[in-house]
Amino acid sequence: MRDIYSRDLLTVIDEALQQPAHLTTSQMAEWHSHTLRNRLPLIREALRIAHEEADAELATELVDQAIANYPNPPGAIRVVGGDGASLPTPAQQPPPGEAELPIPEHILCPLLYLNWNLTIEGKPPHEVYVARRPFGWMGAGDRWERVTAPTRHELLRLLGHRLLGTDPPAN
Repeated sequence: MRDIYSRDLLTVIDEALQQPAHLTTSQMAEWHSHTLRNRLPLIREALRIAHEEADAELATELVDQAIANYPNPPGAIRVVGGDGASLPTPAQQPPPGEAELPIPEHILCPLLYLNWNLTIEGKPPHEVYVARRPFGWMGAGDRWERVTAPTRHELLRLLGHRLLGTDPPAN
């Protein structure tokens, strides 16, 4: 059975990595980019502290600090109800011209795992989303292959069509 500090740490990490409900595709891409760039390094450090130094209380404080220092981007703000509970914001329509993913994201991402390493190169506003084959790739295709896109959503769309063996429709 876990002690109270370990349970608190896992709860706080879950909150830090829980995406807000009812985001448009572009807002979700912004939230993922924001979390990857800002919160995740602090969460990794917290997990290292909890593992190597056995200090779950300090690790929990570090994750709390990550959430406080890097709140959700403006488009991903949750509305708080009268009782203090978070309420999802009303769903918005995706911007015109933003194509849907060929496979739902919750199915696509596990299919891409171990086949592609996804990263972000550059700094905003000149960042590029990149997919590369993992180190030691032994599967079909060029092991040095690199796929780029201007947004996370577009990169997933390109990889999804590639996985299906179809050409992505022109926007």
